[in-house]
Amino acid sequence: MKNVVILGAGYAGLTTLKGLKKAAKAGEVKVTLVNKNSYHYDTVNLHEVSAGNIASRDICIDIKDLVSPGVEFIQDEVIKIDTEKKLVLTKKHELDYDVLVVGLGFQPETFGIEGMAENAMPIADINAAEKISATLEDNFRKYATSEEKDVKDISVIVGGTGLAGMEFLGELVHRKKELCSKYGIDEKLVKIYGLDAAPTLLPMFTKEYSDYARKFLEDNGIEIILGAGIKGATKDSFTIEVDGERKELFASTLVWTAGVRGNKLMDEAFPELSKRGRLVTTQQLTVPGLDDVYIVGDCAAFIETGQERPYPTTAQIANQMGAYVGARISGKQVGDFKYINRGVVCSLGHKDGIADVMGGKKAKGFAAAKLKKIIEAKAIYELTDFVTALKNQRIL
Repeated sequence: MKNVVILGAGYAGLTTLKGLKKAAKAGEVKVTLVNKNSYHYDTVNLHEVSAGNIASRDICIDIKDLVSPGVEFIQDEVIKIDTEKKLVLTKKHELDYDVLVVGLGFQPETFGIEGMAENAMPIADINAAEKISATLEDNFRKYATSEEKDVKDISVIVGGTGLAGMEFLGELVHRKKELCSKYGIDEKLVKIYGLDAAPTLLPMFTKEYSDYARKFLEDNGIEIILGAGIKGATKDSFTIEVDGERKELFASTLVWTAGVRGNKLMDEAFPELSKRGRLVTTQQLTVPGLDDVYIVGDCAAFIETGQERPYPTTAQIANQMGAYVGARISGKQVGDFKYINRGVVCSLGHKDGIADVMGGKKAKGFAAAKLKKIIEAKAIYELTDFVTALKNQRIL
């Protein structure tokens, strides 16, 4: 009986677990799932929690509800991976393994920008999202109740206009209206900036659709500044450089969405192979030279044969990685991993968005927003089951 240890209950970890449940129930494998929290959270919805438009419980699933016979769940934090001794050390346990699946997720990456790590809030996890939401409302309340009326308190700067940044900005369109109504603030006084060093917005979409997203935000009072190299951050400002000229933008709410990396334990466990927490795997998603260690999700840099660059880390590829690894460990998959890109969707709040999905089908507006919720429900089904997906869907 194989002793399989899965580190992390993100998308890749849970889809791996799902693929092993039948083998575990039959006594063919023993599975131990290790996760820091007692719950799985949908990373693709953190921007909604960060804005304060939904509660964190709306995107969390209790792991105990997903554990079946033959599976043990340990809530603990991984502190070391020893591949020579085939051991995983957590704060409270020492776990041996025959097969190890590492899906420890991502961490924020600030690329050494001065003051960024200390002063800006990343959309990193549930706790970070709740902190952003609380800070945002606290600052609006402060503006409404203070005599000074410092406009910084009703200003927000978002560093990064990739998918995470754009979706958060889209959520702020609704949230700022709500906060202004709640605290009696003139919405026209609110300043929200979206910054990016890149010269183009959302390059994964056609220009027509990226222009649509930009117009939606700008029509709702959000200023997008591209070609803006972020040079530093203080407790209430970002310093940017545009066309060789430096300027300082001020806000009491500073959010960072422009960079992520894999888990730092990857660099410690695989110092010669891992860079910024990501490891270039074999075509079977294993560590080169270690057929018993799989790397999945945000920690994996998968470069398909014939390509030069790894695929971006998304929930979509994480789900496919987990399904492949679960099938491979249980003996149902023998070929190489093949990623199927089913397209991309960017929500702009709960009623708008843009989509370019598999088969060249495109949508924008309300249809794209609903399509994203359908895709999210499907993703939950892929890593759990029909009942859980139905219970946690937010299509209606």
